[in-house]
Amino acid sequence: MQALTLLLTLQGSPFPLEPGTWWEYRESYTEHLPGLDSTTDETTRFEIRGTPEHLFVAQTGGVDPTSGPVEQAPGWIRLTPWTGEDPLPLPLLAGAEGPLEEGVGWRVEAEEEIQVPAGTFRALRCALRAQRAVSLLWIAAGVGVVREIRGAPGAHPDLERVLLRFHARSPGRRQ
Repeated sequence: MQALTLLLTLQGSPFPLEPGTWWEYRESYTEHLPGLDSTTDETTRFEIRGTPEHLFVAQTGGVDPTSGPVEQAPGWIRLTPWTGEDPLPLPLLAGAEGPLEEGVGWRVEAEEEIQVPAGTFRALRCALRAQRAVSLLWIAAGVGVVREIRGAPGAHPDLERVLLRFHARSPGRRQ
């Protein structure tokens, strides 16, 4: 088994991180214009690429494709297209918080059942809440991000992704 993937598995990463693993989402991007919200729906794809020592998440499609490295250290993981610069805590457990910077960081808020086109999952709701923005990820063990929302608190989301389908390279994790 590949070294980084094994290490992340031992630390409780819910993401299948074998190169060739991919996820496809329906991405709804809303542009807020004076008196009008304009929403565009597209399909976006994320794929694990690279070598065991240098894994990265490649994004294609969508409004603003962003690719980035898989970075980890004891107690956290950062997957740039999903988490941005703020790392998620590992293992993901309700109440866990990622490393905080200026009082802002990922927090695992609750476990919920969530239904998306790819199926129904038990997922952990992870939130990055700042004064002017909120990012929510619902992460299912062995699957990864099944839903994502970004935007201003209390407003229509700027970005929403829902999982359409995925393929995990590891045995027993196919959909």
